[in-house]
Amino acid sequence: METNLYREGMARLEAGDAAAARALLEEALQAAPDSPEVLHGLARTLDLLGDRDAARAFLERAHARAPTEPGPACDLAMTYLERGEDARARDVLAPVVAAHAEHPAANLHFAMALAKTEPRRAREHLARARQGSDAQARQQAEALDRVLAESATRRA
Repeated sequence: METNLYREGMARLEAGDAAAARALLEEALQAAPDSPEVLHGLARTLDLLGDRDAARAFLERAHARAPTEPGPACDLAMTYLERGEDARARDVLAPVVAAHAEHPAANLHFAMALAKTEPRRAREHLARARQGSDAQARQQAEALDRVLAESATRRA
């Protein structure tokens, strides 16, 4: 039952109807309150509706239930990065990258979390991120890599 509600909710979200998605995903959550997928879908929906605090809370719940799952972890890490909480983002992503060493988005987000404190290590993860098929993620990885390379040249 919750699987159908979840799928329909995500379809509504992809179609741009966040309000309908929210209603379906909240119903799916009643049927499966510990489902990382449902929690993540609801978090994405709430984020689009502008409720960033509730979205973050659902991302934290989803991540707690599936700590190596890339989707919720990447989204949660991004909320931390936006708040300047790079260390928290790094802590969220470390187990994901350990479990999914070649996952492009996880490597990109992990590199972002490392960029200020460990630029060399960040560049290693950017190299993995550039191997993915997502053109936007590859462009972001290339842009951050250029910034880190220029910074390294200035320091040398």
